[in-house]
Amino acid sequence: MKTFLSVFNTFPAVLNAVLALENAIPVSGAGKQKLNLVLGAAAAAWEASQQQQALSKDTTLNAINAITLLTVAGLNTAGIFRKSSPVPVPPVSSN
Repeated sequence: MKTFLSVFNTFPAVLNAVLALENAIPVSGAGKQKLNLVLGAAAAAWEASQQQQALSKDTTLNAINAITLLTVAGLNTAGIFRKSSPVPVPPVSSN
């Protein structure tokens, strides 16, 4: 019963994540990418929680990195980001 309640209590967070995705990605036909994004974010959060109870800076940044990579990949797959020529970065002066 404790495990059931732990999982069931995630419902508000999942609902908020789905609503946020629907607002951020108002594209029909991208349901699979949106689901993968929610599941990937949940997996990254779970992985971070398994490493330690109090999140360190590195654990937090690793989780955010995983979620960011997943988000960009999902948005690319859904066609949200348009490919463009990279903007050249000027060299850094050694002065």
